[in-house]
Amino acid sequence: MRKRSLLLLAGAAAIVASLVVGPAATAGPEKASAGTVVFIHDQEPPSLRVNWVDNQLYATSLVTNNIFLGGMSRDDKANWVLRNFASFPKLVKKSPLTVSFLFSPKAVWSDGKPITCADYRATWQMRINPANNVDSRTGWEDIRSVACKGKAGTVVFKKVYADWESLVAGNSSNLMPAHIIAGQDMNKMFQDSIPVSSGPWKFQSWQKGVQITVVKNTRYTVQPAMKLDRVVFRYITDTNARFQAMKAGEGQAMEPQAQLQIADFQKDKSFIVKAIAGYSYEHLDIQYGPKGHAALRQAYVRQALITGINRPQIAQALYATIAPGLPTLQSLIFKTFETGYQKHFARYPFSQAKVISILKGKGCTGGPDKPSAGNSDIFSCPGVGKLSFRFSTTTGNQLRALTFEVIQRQLKSVGIELVARFQPAGLLFGTTLPSSDWDIIMFTWVQTPSSKITSKDLYSCGGELNYMNYCNRKAHVLLEKTASELDAAQRTKNLNAAETFIAKDVPSIPMFVRPVFTIASAKMKGLTTPTTLEGSPWNANTWSIS
Repeated sequence: MRKRSLLLLAGAAAIVASLVVGPAATAGPEKASAGTVVFIHDQEPPSLRVNWVDNQLYATSLVTNNIFLGGMSRDDKANWVLRNFASFPKLVKKSPLTVSFLFSPKAVWSDGKPITCADYRATWQMRINPANNVDSRTGWEDIRSVACKGKAGTVVFKKVYADWESLVAGNSSNLMPAHIIAGQDMNKMFQDSIPVSSGPWKFQSWQKGVQITVVKNTRYTVQPAMKLDRVVFRYITDTNARFQAMKAGEGQAMEPQAQLQIADFQKDKSFIVKAIAGYSYEHLDIQYGPKGHAALRQAYVRQALITGINRPQIAQALYATIAPGLPTLQSLIFKTFETGYQKHFARYPFSQAKVISILKGKGCTGGPDKPSAGNSDIFSCPGVGKLSFRFSTTTGNQLRALTFEVIQRQLKSVGIELVARFQPAGLLFGTTLPSSDWDIIMFTWVQTPSSKITSKDLYSCGGELNYMNYCNRKAHVLLEKTASELDAAQRTKNLNAAETFIAKDVPSIPMFVRPVFTIASAKMKGLTTPTTLEGSPWNANTWSIS
C-alpha cells in the first residue's frame, strides 16, 4: 500500500512539473502611473449586485466593500474597526434584543446625500423582501423594527440573534442608498455600475473581460481620504498569465489563491509576499438532492469517498513549498487555530483497503480486489448504479486542478470515478452551485470569526446556503440554538455537539484552512494580508505607490 501511495504522489509531482509553464497574458497591460494601483485577480464578477443568489463571489466584494461601506469592518487581524459609524453599536438590552447605533456626522454618499439610519432601514427592508433573490436573509428576518431619528437608529429583534454585531455594523449588511434603491427592481440593480458610494472609492468604469476601475471618492471624510487616485481590478483567468503580468509590472498588487508560482515571488526582492492563515477553508461538498447521483445519498458511499482521499498527502505534495506544515482540517465549523476546534473528521484516516472493504461489504461489484494506480475497474452498487461522479470546481486555478487530479487518481485506484466539470467562477457560483445540479463540488468558503454562529445556513435542514440539501434533525436543532445563543462557551459546546452528527454523515469533506497570500510591488505601500471576507482592500485609503 505504501508503494502505491508513493506512485500516486509521484504522478502528482509530474503533473506539477508539466503545468509550471503555461500561456502568456493576452489582455493588453494596464499602464502603471502615479496615483494608480493595478490589482490583478483571477475571477471577474458577473455583476456588481453583491450577496445575491447569482453573485456570491468574493471577487465582487473586493470591489464593492469600499462602495457599500457599512458602519464597521474587520481589519487584517479580524478586529472590528469603525467606518461610517460615530461609535461602536451598543447592546441596549437582551429581551427583546435591542441594539442602538449612530452614523458619523461626516458620513455622506458620494452625491452629497447624508448617510442616515434610513439607509440601514432600507437595507433591512430590501433583504427581507421575498421578491429579491438575496443569498441569505439570516438575521434580517429576525428584526422586528428599525426606529430612526436622523443618523441614530434602534434595532429591535423578534428573537435573540447572536451575531447581531455583524448584522448591524459590518460589511455583511452592504449598506444600501435608500434614495437610489427606492422603487427599483433590486434583481436588476447594479448589474454593470453603481451610481453612488459611501466609502473611500467609487465606481468609474467596467471593461468587460478586462478590468473594473474605481476612483477616489472625494466626499468620503469619515476616515482619511484615499491617497491613490484610482484602483484598477484587472481580471486574468489563467494562472500563469496572472503571475507573468505581475512580473512584467502590469500590476502592483495581488491577493492570489495558493499557487506554486508564489514561491518564485518569495525569492524576488522586487516584491513583498505575505501569508497568513485566514478564516477560509477548502472543502468538497456532496450532493444529497434529486439532481445529484443517487449513490451519494448512501452514507457508506460518502464514507468511502473521504476514506479514499489522502488529504494529508495532498497538502504535503502540493502546498509544502508555499505553505509548509499546512495541517489537514478535521472540522467544517472551526478552523485549526480557533478555540473550540476538535478533530471530528479524524475518524476517517486514509485507507485504500478499507474503501474496497466498505464497498464490497455493501454488495458493490465490478471494482478492483485491491488498490492499483493503474486500475480502470469501477464499482457499481445495488440500487444506485456505477460510482461515477461529476466533480465541479473553477477553471483557471492550477493548484485546484492539481488537487482534483490527485483526488481523481486516488479514488480511481479503489474503483470510484470522478469526471471533471470545471466552470468559470461566475457560472459555477452564480448558477451551478445554487441549482444543486452537481455531484461533488470543490471550493472555498471565505468567512469571519463569527461565521460559525450561523453555521445553520450551511448545515441545518433547509439552510439558506445548504446547496447540498443535507439534513440531520439532531444537528439542525443544535445549530438553530447556536444562532440565538449569546454565551460564546455554550455556542462552542452546541457546535461541537452538532458536528459529531455531521461528521458521521459526511455531507462535506474538509480539506485544509486556506493560506491567504498577498503580493505587492516593493514600490507599493499599505497592502496587508486579510483573514476575512473584507479582503486586502479593507484599508485601501492608506495604499500608496511610488
